[in-house]
Amino acid sequence: MDVDFDEETLAKIKELADEANLKPEGFVECVIMQFVHNTGARVYTGRWSGGEKDGVKGFRYVCQWPFRPGFFEATGDIVKKWRLS
Repeated sequence: MDVDFDEETLAKIKELADEANLKPEGFVECVIMQFVHNTGARVYTGRWSGGEKDGVKGFRYVCQWPFRPGFFEATGDIVKKWRLS
């Protein structure tokens, strides 16, 4: 899976990943894993009349994050994969 982020989002991902001593890929994997495995995680969609561009109508995406922190106990192989050093 390839995911492209705009410059501002990628810069924030790198900042947060550095704080956790993770590679950006490890940070994203950890966050998404916690999002999808916690009860309450949803993405709702709906029309957005103000977002039309190049003849394509806009859409609004509302990310509902779970209300509780997610804990993931990473085994050594995952730590090795995710860590910066």
